[in-house]
Amino acid sequence: MFYLSKKYLLLPAVILCIDASYAADDPYTLRTVTTYSSAINDRFDAYLQNPSSSTFISGEDIDDQHAKNIQEILRGIPGITSDSYGDGDGIKIKIRGIDNQRYYGEQPGVAIVIDGVPIFERTGKVNIDLDNIESIRVVKGGASYLYGEDALAGAVIITTKGAKAKNDITLDYEKGSFGYNKELLSANFSQSILSGRFQYSKRETDGYHYLSDRDSESYSLNFNLNLSDNSRLKFNYEGIDLFRDGNGYVKGITQAKDDPKAKNATRGYTRNTDTDLKRFNLTYSYDFSDTGSLSLIGYQFKDETSYWSAPVRFDGLGKPVPNSSYDAYANITNYEQTQRGVKLEIKESFGNLALMGGLDFRDDQFEDITTAKQDYKHSPSPFAPVITQGTVTSKGERTERTKAAYTELKYALTDFTTLTGNYRFDHISLNDEDKLTFAKGDSNFDISSWRLGIDQSLTDRTSVYAGVSTGFRTPTLSQLSTNNSVDPEHTRNYEIGVRSEQPILGWNTSINGSIFHMRRKDFITDVVERDPSGARDTKYDNIGDVVSQGVELALSTDIKNDLSFDLAYTYLDSYFKKYDDFYLALGNSRGSEVSSHNQLINPNSQVFFKHYDNKNNQVPRTPKHSANFRTHWHLYKDFYLTAEADYKSSSYADEISQEKIKQRTLLNITANYKTNLRVFGRTDSQINAFLKIENATNKQYYSSVYGSQDSAGINGIYDGVYNSEDLSIIVDPGRTWSAGLTVRF
Repeated sequence: MFYLSKKYLLLPAVILCIDASYAADDPYTLRTVTTYSSAINDRFDAYLQNPSSSTFISGEDIDDQHAKNIQEILRGIPGITSDSYGDGDGIKIKIRGIDNQRYYGEQPGVAIVIDGVPIFERTGKVNIDLDNIESIRVVKGGASYLYGEDALAGAVIITTKGAKAKNDITLDYEKGSFGYNKELLSANFSQSILSGRFQYSKRETDGYHYLSDRDSESYSLNFNLNLSDNSRLKFNYEGIDLFRDGNGYVKGITQAKDDPKAKNATRGYTRNTDTDLKRFNLTYSYDFSDTGSLSLIGYQFKDETSYWSAPVRFDGLGKPVPNSSYDAYANITNYEQTQRGVKLEIKESFGNLALMGGLDFRDDQFEDITTAKQDYKHSPSPFAPVITQGTVTSKGERTERTKAAYTELKYALTDFTTLTGNYRFDHISLNDEDKLTFAKGDSNFDISSWRLGIDQSLTDRTSVYAGVSTGFRTPTLSQLSTNNSVDPEHTRNYEIGVRSEQPILGWNTSINGSIFHMRRKDFITDVVERDPSGARDTKYDNIGDVVSQGVELALSTDIKNDLSFDLAYTYLDSYFKKYDDFYLALGNSRGSEVSSHNQLINPNSQVFFKHYDNKNNQVPRTPKHSANFRTHWHLYKDFYLTAEADYKSSSYADEISQEKIKQRTLLNITANYKTNLRVFGRTDSQINAFLKIENATNKQYYSSVYGSQDSAGINGIYDGVYNSEDLSIIVDPGRTWSAGLTVRF
């Protein structure tokens, strides 16, 4: 059993006391229930009778936020945290404190699903054209019962804009801080049984940080074909060309203060990233009865990326390379992945019983080749080998094939009580070939995931729900290559929640509150290990367990007296339940090892691994308290202001709970003006103008902080000490502005 403090139970008790007028003896007739869950189509009305916490954001709400990245869209959802990697789109989403603990580039345990396609992004970031989002739904808790691998803590389901049954053209232009510029053109057309949509958008920015310019061009094309009154065919295509340079990292708090733009600071781990993304899917839908339907989707997602990585610390002669040598990187990597798959779903209702069944087949292929960008050494030692320019340091091909079947059963026990059960079985086959050594490896995993839940209607305004759900993630082939006994990670999420609509101080208010307890078992990361001869090696292993528990509350009011409000609050207690074997590197982690800190005479060529037991330490970058409050003031019919306060309490930056990230509160202000004017032709055009100010008080804070070991400073020299000067930090740009005009005619 799991333990939750009694104080967590106050939330549902308070909400239930507001509305305790449940009349159990009212006559009723059993209603017809429907399964809303789908791994193909997003059904936002699944909010009702759903025994899991989920949040839906409409396309109109997304457009009104005028966001530059998905972090700005999701920060109003309780339980969501995210790391920002410089200006623009480098965002990694985390849910309920479930996250790998050490590096920027690790998967966050959140499934990203775009139009039914499970997008695998190696570093966990979300690459999508923000102007092409129709809606976002966030499902919290283990969600592998529907979305499969990597849904350890939940899923972000994105539905892109599709063809509309209308004819119009939209033009959009925006300007902003640091050379930000956006241009957009979209058009809808509709004729009889066929409708279509085309969109082109371009974004670019010079970036606040030195060498942080980035740009993107996106193309999308959509068609809807009504084959008959009850069958449809949809085609979606999206292509995105991305370029992002550095992320603005500095090394340590002194550099963060003296050089926040990172002009003379350190070099980030990667630079000069070019990405070409292409995604398409074809969906067939057939309604074979009033309550039954069939959906079939085929898809392909392709990612071709090249980038520089690993700043050179010592050149081919063993001399230290200063961080002012901005182009001194060890590797050039060319990476290509292709995801293909087919899904089939059938659902039907039988009075108070509803069933959904699905099949999911995926074939994911990955290829990469890494070559040395220049001559370099890992250590200044004269005995350290030289890696010469052009040397192929790694080359591999990997495949991951998934065969899965999943189902949902929903049963109306009474007119007030709905039971839900989900089950999914995945057979995952991994194959790997190292093209340099010709070594081959393969692994197979058979994994089950499930959900059980209940929703109880107390009145027509209030219901309570409770559920247990699971999530999983298999080890990657690169992790298995270091240790073939690594087991999959698993999560189990327990949740009790309340949904209600109540008048509060005169405002009609929607309330969703929940308490949760999530256990993550066998999480995987790299460890330092020694063989009997004393030789050192780094491998991946299941090193411990994590507990995340807390309270989430979301409030949203209707408009009254020209005002409305939104509130999202999270209390999160996320800590290591077991983590007894962590080694922190002091000195050059690739240097020769010494057995005590006193023997660390030359940290540039030596290393001492200090042992820690991190049990009960807080998980890094998981603030205990998070709150987002938005006030919408409708001054006139066509004009309204939104003021947003976003708060994060302090947290730790490392696994040993030594270096703290300070609390911060941001104030953001947006002014929107919407009206209809005669601009072109004989009909009115829709006009939307906005001005947005982020961080209006110009508060300086760190948008991302990580720490894991002693690191070389600005001169590329190790000092053998781990402290706040070894943190990898990205300083937020401070106050920024953007303004734009949209015309739809």
